[in-house]
Amino acid sequence: MSHRQDDLVRSFFRPSEIPRVTLNVELTAQSVAGYSGDRPGDDAEALQRSQRLLSIVTHDDGKVEEASFIVFKLDSQLQITATSPITGDVTLAVSQAKQQSSESLSPTASPSPAASAFILTIGSNSEHISPQAFVTRDVQKLQAFSAEYRRLKAIAAKVIDLRTRKIPLHERLSKASAGLPGNDFLDISRVQDEWIRRAATAKATIGHKSLRLRLGSFNVNGKIPSQDLSPWLRGLGAKNSARQPWISPLEPLSPLELLCDSPSEEDDNDDPSTKPAANNTLGMKGGDPDIFVLGFQELDLSTEALLYATSSTKEEMWTTAIFAGLGEKGVLYEKLVSTQLVGMLLIVIVKKVLRSCLTDVRFCYAGAGIMGFMGNKGATAVRLEFSPAPPGDSRLTSTRPIALTFVNAHLAAFDGMVERRNYDFHDLSARLTFPSDGGAGRDTTFSLYQCDVLFWMGDLNYRIDLSDSDIRSILASHLDGDGGVQSMVAYDQVETLFSFDRILSLVQLQSAIHSNEAFSGFVEYPITHLPTYRYAVGISRDPLGYDTKRKPAWTDRIIHMSSPDIDFQQLSYGSHPEITLSDHQPISADFHLPLAIVAKRAYEEHVCELHRELSGYRESGKKPRIEVQTSNLDFGPIFYKRPIQKSLVLLNDGDVPCVFRFVSAAPDAPLSPNWLHIKPTVGLLRPNETTAITTVAYVDDAVASRLNLRPPRLEDTLILHTALGKDHFISVKGDYQYTCFANTLERLARLPGPIRKLQTPEDLMPSTQAVNAPREIMRLINWMMTNASEIVWISACQESRITNGQRMQGTFFGRPARRKLCATIRECLDTGDEFPLMTAEGDRNDLSAAVAATLVAFLDSLVDSVIPPSLHARCLQAKDREAAFELLDEFPRGSINVWISLTAFLHYVCQQRSASEKDGSQSIRDQALRLAMFFAPILLRDDPSGEFPRVSPIGKRDFLLYFIA
Repeated sequence: MSHRQDDLVRSFFRPSEIPRVTLNVELTAQSVAGYSGDRPGDDAEALQRSQRLLSIVTHDDGKVEEASFIVFKLDSQLQITATSPITGDVTLAVSQAKQQSSESLSPTASPSPAASAFILTIGSNSEHISPQAFVTRDVQKLQAFSAEYRRLKAIAAKVIDLRTRKIPLHERLSKASAGLPGNDFLDISRVQDEWIRRAATAKATIGHKSLRLRLGSFNVNGKIPSQDLSPWLRGLGAKNSARQPWISPLEPLSPLELLCDSPSEEDDNDDPSTKPAANNTLGMKGGDPDIFVLGFQELDLSTEALLYATSSTKEEMWTTAIFAGLGEKGVLYEKLVSTQLVGMLLIVIVKKVLRSCLTDVRFCYAGAGIMGFMGNKGATAVRLEFSPAPPGDSRLTSTRPIALTFVNAHLAAFDGMVERRNYDFHDLSARLTFPSDGGAGRDTTFSLYQCDVLFWMGDLNYRIDLSDSDIRSILASHLDGDGGVQSMVAYDQVETLFSFDRILSLVQLQSAIHSNEAFSGFVEYPITHLPTYRYAVGISRDPLGYDTKRKPAWTDRIIHMSSPDIDFQQLSYGSHPEITLSDHQPISADFHLPLAIVAKRAYEEHVCELHRELSGYRESGKKPRIEVQTSNLDFGPIFYKRPIQKSLVLLNDGDVPCVFRFVSAAPDAPLSPNWLHIKPTVGLLRPNETTAITTVAYVDDAVASRLNLRPPRLEDTLILHTALGKDHFISVKGDYQYTCFANTLERLARLPGPIRKLQTPEDLMPSTQAVNAPREIMRLINWMMTNASEIVWISACQESRITNGQRMQGTFFGRPARRKLCATIRECLDTGDEFPLMTAEGDRNDLSAAVAATLVAFLDSLVDSVIPPSLHARCLQAKDREAAFELLDEFPRGSINVWISLTAFLHYVCQQRSASEKDGSQSIRDQALRLAMFFAPILLRDDPSGEFPRVSPIGKRDFLLYFIA
């Protein structure tokens, strides 16, 4: 290429767009229509005009280098006739043309034996995109051209690590605060990349598709499939269609989600009987699963199998059993892939009609057993890509795939091997990689986390740090499994959602996730089933069927991690006790993935267009400008657990796109005060575009415990930073309304009246004039003693299980409390107003449940435990009722009367419950056990600092039983 042509090409682009290599080429006479623009025709005159320039042009934004093939037509001036982004799917094939072919490629080509002709074919892995062919004789430039393509292809083919994608965008930006700006250029690039990706996806979306998955895990203990597997394969929907599961799953919500998903406090239509119960196990949406992924452990326990035996006999047996379990629907499915490492087998079975949508299927395995490599422990994994079929008759459209990765693992056993399990997880995460299968365009090795959704299942062997006797006592509290698993799950998982610190150290897997020691970022659906290990087969067993020499545990788990771009929903999670051939019970989980069908070619074109549109951001020399609708947000009165929303409207009134973000007032400080939540905290606006920032004032227990000790006037400043532009300062203010919730008993006892009448937090009575017990607790207990002769306690207690305001729907023994009534009662406690009067029987029952729920929520919100952790060990030393009552003398003054009044009422509830039943004494005992198991962890709350060791939950329960049974 001449220097003049080189200069022309360079002058065509902006400074940020760099032509790397440019070739003189000619269109071949056989070029297939694959590019828009001028193409050679059938006449000789058109073929004479076949000369082109083929250039690789890159754009480097400081973070990601992107590139395209660009074809220029040589005329009086350069004219772009075609572009093609260099993505992971684009291919470049180079072949030497035959002499006769090279002479006929174009009439303008001068035949010369000394000049070798090479054909360049730019294509795609998709069969729906036609290739474009060119011919060149510039061998020296061709080598550089090919090398640059390979370099850029490797960059384009790289999939971002799922762990990185889960980090919120504002946390990926440079550190910045008032007076200490970050790296605006880097932040602009990152925000632009995220915005372009989302915008291009939206523009290229041509439909939607749902993918249904059913995952299962089964430690078969070396057994052969001697039972029907259909209960496992048909999932939990059929089993639970006639009944509700034991525990209502809880989903932690942010205050921002509250506003969208929760009914208003003013909404009277909150009768639970008119709404679907949230604890119903959802059926598989849209029919049968599209994909089964089944993981087996301990398939082969023979000594010979430890060194990675390759026999497929066991696999064939279990595959046959699986298809037999599918029954008449088995003909609809086929095995896609399987991978085995000794006793670990992972099988993927798919619907035949979807087989063509599943591509680039890879598998791998790694041992982690004896000596760190033998196959008795380790993992097998499969990675596949799913490309939804285009809607309607658009069969010529190739769609963007999502990548799914499945891991089937068997980790180290025994209670004390937690650190080894954590180590094995990290070791396997690094060693499980998916090498290239040698196919065209598939020369990239993927890590475990280079996908859109990652599932990890198997016998993970994590246990619960409770004694064997405690576990069995809890489970045996009701032999039908209801009350026992209810209490056990409360210790394992449900409680962690509203007071995580109480149970963290007891649940090894949850503790590892929360402390980032292992499985950081993974999510597990709430457990609602009995422990799946270890069931006794032909040996000594307890009444529930567990081996008397091994602690029951939830060793078998299914957890997952998904990209924020995936609208991921888990429908069920449970065990299948019908299958009894092993000492483990199999588990299963159903998942629903609503997917956007994104046209691949259109997406790539939109990415290029949007990059080009925004590329003048730095070079234009113009400053970005944002207009803020208001610089003052006044939330007025701010109440406990009552969200208030206001919008902040931003307008880009400048001539260039702008990136905005909220920054903190000081390094390492939060972006906003703890009572205020902002969404989004970062974004991009094109000229004349507007966006509304949602701000929510919300006070939960943690925030209230601090605000109760501060002056009621709340004032702060938000800093809105415009990258390469000016900052805006938004004043936020409100008047906090003091609440009796989230206080200490000692402070409540010193209140001169209703807490709402306090002018300052110091307006308290002297400690010498403190009342014997907080008035608020006594009001609740006295009302119930007077008005509620038949309070369904467990139902009411469930209503207190609220995470950021979300009510658990569904009950054990009665109706849950109404949200609006609970808020009304809270307000009455804070202001001193009388509780509402109810005349109708249904209304009285609702009010009783609401008062009961409010009492439980009140006790749960206390800053300090009713019984201090320093006395817990002493409580467990009490071996009879007399010793327990003697210990009351050592209780703090504020706790004694609270304990006596509450336990007296619980004793009264037990008596009332059993009055009409035949076996009164047994009924009292059963009711007392339930109440004690529920209230013990609230009244004897563990020390979150760890200064005082946790004590047995059964010991806590038994101490409370001395007072209420």
